[in-house]
Amino acid sequence: MSRRRGAMLVGAAVLAGAAAGLGAAAARSVHRRRHASGPTAPGGRLMNGAAGYDLASRFLFAPLFRRIAVEVAALAPPGAAVLDVGCGPGHLAIRLARERGLRVTACDLDPAMVARADANAARGFAPGDPGRPAFLVGDVAALPFPDQTFDLAVSTFSLHHWADPAAGLRELHRVLRPGGRVLIWDVVAPLRRLEGHEVDLTALAAASPFGVVRLAAWRWPGPVRFAERLELVRAPATESPAT
Repeated sequence: MSRRRGAMLVGAAVLAGAAAGLGAAAARSVHRRRHASGPTAPGGRLMNGAAGYDLASRFLFAPLFRRIAVEVAALAPPGAAVLDVGCGPGHLAIRLARERGLRVTACDLDPAMVARADANAARGFAPGDPGRPAFLVGDVAALPFPDQTFDLAVSTFSLHHWADPAAGLRELHRVLRPGGRVLIWDVVAPLRRLEGHEVDLTALAAASPFGVVRLAAWRWPGPVRFAERLELVRAPATESPAT
């Protein structure tokens, strides 16, 4: 065997060992996520560590929320009433209210996330500012709002934590005005499965009461495809909803 070929074989073995090690680490990580990803509550699963998630949302995910805010604002009527479901520490809701002039109400299952969101809003709005988003603890499957309250609803990377996504879509349909839209961003199916959630967005949308459905890959950052964007439209008042 030549020296060059021997070196190549050794290098391949090292790479294979490294890959095996990474694979084992990934498997351990998946196991931890499945069995200790966060406490559960009526309505779904909570995140571990509101403070850490707040920090990541503020800095690492800022470009992500900036892009989503642009897409939401492009579809929302001026001054629209917007519902943010699974709002976490509130950075998207605050951006939509402060930069886009939308009237935002936001809810999350986790009281710790809602407390963070309130504190973040207090730093960005003067006391008594009517444009400040409202944050409350709430379950998407049992929303505490009257029928036809909102013009648009948005959810970012929350759906795979919902205990009953079908009930959540029915509730979103109920609280939307005729012609209102739901924009949902969630991780792609393989990542949902790693989290232990087998929900099929295509089947979920088809079984919902919404009349227009669009599901598309959503690439961010750059060419990376880790997310999907689901757009649902409630039928206008002159049309019958899809069955």
